[in-house]
Amino acid sequence: MLLTIDVGNSNLVAVVYDWQRNRVFDERIVTQKQNVVAYYEDWLIRLLTKLSHLQAIEGVIFSSVVPSITQEIIAIIKEKTGLDPMIVTTDLVEEFVIHLEQRDHLGADFIATSYGAMADYSVPAIVADLGSATKISVLNANGEFEGGVIVPGVGISVEALVGFIRHLPEIELKVPDRVIGNNTITAMQSGLLYGVIASVEGLADRIEKELGQPITRLLTGGYAKIVRDYMPRFVYDEFLLNNGLFEIYQKKRGHL
Repeated sequence: MLLTIDVGNSNLVAVVYDWQRNRVFDERIVTQKQNVVAYYEDWLIRLLTKLSHLQAIEGVIFSSVVPSITQEIIAIIKEKTGLDPMIVTTDLVEEFVIHLEQRDHLGADFIATSYGAMADYSVPAIVADLGSATKISVLNANGEFEGGVIVPGVGISVEALVGFIRHLPEIELKVPDRVIGNNTITAMQSGLLYGVIASVEGLADRIEKELGQPITRLLTGGYAKIVRDYMPRFVYDEFLLNNGLFEIYQKKRGHL
């Protein structure tokens, strides 16, 4: 089996696949940036215990957008699994055409979601990854990374509102019935969630116009579950990034 691990700013997502890409286990935990060794050692020991009834883990692929804790987690993975994880970088995917001024600036999350999109969907496509930041990847008709958009995400926006305007209350992240809020809480919920919906939909329309042809619209990331039902033109794929990690591992190991 293959263990795929993605470390984002808000969450770490681990998915275990068999070699037919059937998902046999998945888990999401909060990304901890303090007490790193103790936290992730404990998590990985518990994870391996949960998987002990399954076939052995034969490979690990790892992506991270949190450089401050990446090397410590990699060391823990090596120690606890006895395996050398494949690390996702632009150097690893030299065959992937990236139309950026500096190719090596493309993050591992953009790479993995792109591979997940190309494996299961038609291009041209955009991937809206709703995490701490809202990140939109654009894949052209040739399956090349055309570029993207990064804007503050739901989590960052909540922290900014509450942090800078101290009298605002903490709110539950749910989409209200109406866009027009009739109290502070529903007004904040509307602004945050209908705001991200309108932003992503509007950017997708503009991207489609720039490309000059219809696009496949994909939605993933930790906050996507909250708004998915309000974005019918988007296909929601919870495990798009980890599916992409699986695809990268297979290509690099010569299984395909």
